[in-house]
Amino acid sequence: MTERTPPSTPAEALSEARAHALRALAEAVAALRALLDAASLAASRESAAASRLAPLADALAGLSAWLSPEGGSDADALLRAFAEGLDAEIARWEARSREEPEARAVLRAFLAVREVLWELGARFAPARGEAAGSEPDATAPERPPRRRRSRRRVTRVAVEG
Repeated sequence: MTERTPPSTPAEALSEARAHALRALAEAVAALRALLDAASLAASRESAAASRLAPLADALAGLSAWLSPEGGSDADALLRAFAEGLDAEIARWEARSREEPEARAVLRAFLAVREVLWELGARFAPARGEAAGSEPDATAPERPPRRRRSRRRVTRVAVEG
C-alpha cells in the first residue's frame, strides 16, 4: 500500500473522493457484468457476449472502462450503447413475460434500471436552453422557488370492535 498524503483543501478532498467513487462504480459495473455472464452461463451455457445479452454485456464492459480512471472512452456513444442494450433486453423480457409469469420479475428489474438512469440523466442534464458549463441566460425568466411539501403524518386511531 502506498503512503497517502492527506488533502489540504476541501476541493482536493472532494477530488480524491470523486476518484475513489468512480473506481468503486467501475468495479460495481464490472461485477454486474460478471453476474450477467454467470446468469447467462447458468441459463444457456454460453457467456453473455455470445448470447442475446451481447449488447448489454458490451455496454456494461464499456461503461466499466469509461468509469475507470485509466479509461478514456467516448461517454455519449457508450451510454447510447448501454441504453440500446437495455431497451433490447426490456423488449425481450416483456415478450417473455406474456407467457412466463417468472419473467415479470426480471422485466421489472430492467425497467427499474432504466428508470434510475432516466432520473440521473434528468437530474444532471443541463436545463433547457443552457449548454453544459455555460452561464444561464440573463433574459430567461427565473424559476419560482420550490415550495416544500409538508410530510403527511400517520395518524393512529384506536379501533374498537
